[in-house]
Parts: sequence; structure tokens; C-alpha cells
Amino acid sequence: MNLKKLERQYKNELLDNIVPFWLDKSQDEEYGGYFTCLDRKGNVFDTDKFMWLQGRQVWMFSTL
Repeated sequence: MNLKKLERQYKNELLDNIVPFWLDKSQDEEYGGYFTCLDRKGNVFDTDKFMWLQGRQVWMFSTL
């Protein structure tokens, strides 16, 4: 197993797919915060927001 290749793969997946998806789809533009319950296409199926995700999103975006 090539660890450098694996590192690049994970980094690319995170920065090219995961972060843009959550940044584009999870923000609640009306009330603030982040939606937790999204389907694979980014459609919100439950508007409840959970504190653990609010903290995780803030931490993730602030570390980028």
C-alpha cells in the first residue's frame, strides 16, 4: 500500500467532493446553522439540526 497515494486520494475526495457538497447543500440560509439530514443529492429531508453537526461544521470550515 502506497501511503502517499492514499493520502492524496483522501485529500482529493475531501476537498473536491465532500467539502463542496456540505458547503453548498447544508447551509440554512434562512435561519443559520447547518442542516444535518440530507440525502445523497443534497435534498434536506428533516429540518431538525443537531448540535454535534453544528460544531463539526464550524470546526471543519475553520480548519480549512
